[in-house]
Amino acid sequence: MDYNYYTQDIIYEPLNEYDKVLRKMHEENVNKYFDKLVEKSQINIEANKVTVKQLRELEHQAEKTKKSKARLNLFRILLWVFAAIALIVGIVLFANLTAWYIVGGIALIIASVGFVITIFKVLHPKIKQLKLTGDELAKKISEKLKEAWQQMAPLNSLFKIDMAPELFQITLPFIKLDEKFDSKRLDYLVNKFGLDIDDDYNRSTLYVQSGDINGNPFYISDNLYHKLGTKTYSGSITISWTTTGTDSKGNITTRHHSQVLTATITRPCPYYATQPFLVYGNEAAPDLIFTREDSDAEHMDEKQIKRHVKREMKKLMKTEKDLTILGNHEFEILWHAHNRNNEVQFRLLFTVLAQRELLALMKDKKIGFGDDFNFVKDKMINIIYPEHLKSFPLDINETYFHGYEYEVVKKNFIDYQNKYFKHVYFTFAPILAIPLYQQHKPHEYIYGDLYDSYVSFYEHERVANLIGETHFKHELSGTRNILKTTTVKSGNFIDHVKVTAYGYQTIPRTEFVTKMGRDGNLHAIPVHWTEYIPVEQDTEIEIHVPEEEKELTYQEKYRKMFEDLKERKLEKEDIFRLNAFLVLLKEREETEE
Repeated sequence: MDYNYYTQDIIYEPLNEYDKVLRKMHEENVNKYFDKLVEKSQINIEANKVTVKQLRELEHQAEKTKKSKARLNLFRILLWVFAAIALIVGIVLFANLTAWYIVGGIALIIASVGFVITIFKVLHPKIKQLKLTGDELAKKISEKLKEAWQQMAPLNSLFKIDMAPELFQITLPFIKLDEKFDSKRLDYLVNKFGLDIDDDYNRSTLYVQSGDINGNPFYISDNLYHKLGTKTYSGSITISWTTTGTDSKGNITTRHHSQVLTATITRPCPYYATQPFLVYGNEAAPDLIFTREDSDAEHMDEKQIKRHVKREMKKLMKTEKDLTILGNHEFEILWHAHNRNNEVQFRLLFTVLAQRELLALMKDKKIGFGDDFNFVKDKMINIIYPEHLKSFPLDINETYFHGYEYEVVKKNFIDYQNKYFKHVYFTFAPILAIPLYQQHKPHEYIYGDLYDSYVSFYEHERVANLIGETHFKHELSGTRNILKTTTVKSGNFIDHVKVTAYGYQTIPRTEFVTKMGRDGNLHAIPVHWTEYIPVEQDTEIEIHVPEEEKELTYQEKYRKMFEDLKERKLEKEDIFRLNAFLVLLKEREETEE
């Protein structure tokens, strides 16, 4: 089963390429990939469809039975009410000792008895039978559901956590996605491109995916951030009092008064927020620094954009007199990188083609997400903060696709993979729109011999968060937890990691604030608030890292070939030919080096 590959190494028009080529190409690849999984699982699709159909019929019958039972229960309640009313009124009339009242009373008492007989003789058996029917249907539904899950189990077992990156790279091979964010990749970004390691204890990695574009390293991350702020709590009481006085006629009068007294207090409170972003290292324009925020151009039509550009250009000429303004005023305003520090490198990076494609991305209303990203360039490090990644779950596990109904599983799988491709692709789009960023390949880099761990601490945090903070948090913690990791030891392709969970114990408190009321007295106003007490807990885990495939040396190739052939009976002539072949192989390797 052949997949479709984007064979070019550079994308010059990211918006157009996605719309005309890549979207359809990826959809086809996803469908082929899913069909391959189905073929491997050998599930019986038709049998599952029959089972699900039977399940839906049973569920429909169960719903009808539930509604019938509810109606009869309501009718039974009404009959009990009518019986009680008829009995009470009948007794009252009978006690009146008037002929017509006695007759009426007897009739109502008989009616009441009739209602009760109807309840016990008619409604009770029907309700009991409906309950039995409902229980039997519930049992059949459970059995059918179990059967459907069993039918889909072979397919469910084939889903993996890394299928979305795998499919992304099938469609776009030149954007390489790593199996893991290892220590070498992090070392490369830090020591070659100048990345500042964000090891703040107020931050934890929920998701990370590293890789490279034509050798230029990147990683996409979704972080959980903690900030200790304040929260204002309020409380109130109502006071009342009376006053006396005399009216105009000299009569004594009493007046009742009331007042609501309110008090507020401010206390420390933790806040949590997530932020996805892309970090991309590239040596192009190595001294350039700027920041830009999204322009919301996708929410404006062409006339509004023209008015916006004209208005902002007037302001720019007045306020930024030292800035060399680009000839393309629309790009100058919408890109809004007016704090740039190097005009020559800025123009080198943002060529006419780059300006055109970035404007197309920013103004797009239908294909991608428009201008929903902030862009920070700090010399050789570029950081993009795309708003659209906030609403998309990157940190899923394989159970996300599990299901008992084939058609639903297929739809969920295909929809997610297509959405993943779109969301991640348009995270890269601002980078892809700048040709120099794809054309420029980094110079050689000499990696260190030893690292503290096989994979980076970002990967450690991601694994810990994927396991779930409930496995690590302190038993008294009542808030979200920031999970931080420390490498204990590393060897045999296992990282032994200590996970520290930082959270807060929550304790309800009441504070009384004294205020003067209009009655002339002091009153204590209770204000309920929550005290947050820091708690932490350490847990050690093992993270198993797949062994890297290393290029075999000449001696290793010779040994492997010898091991493969040692059980065979070789003549002296065969051994001579084999040695000659290995000598030629060694010479070829030395020539290539």
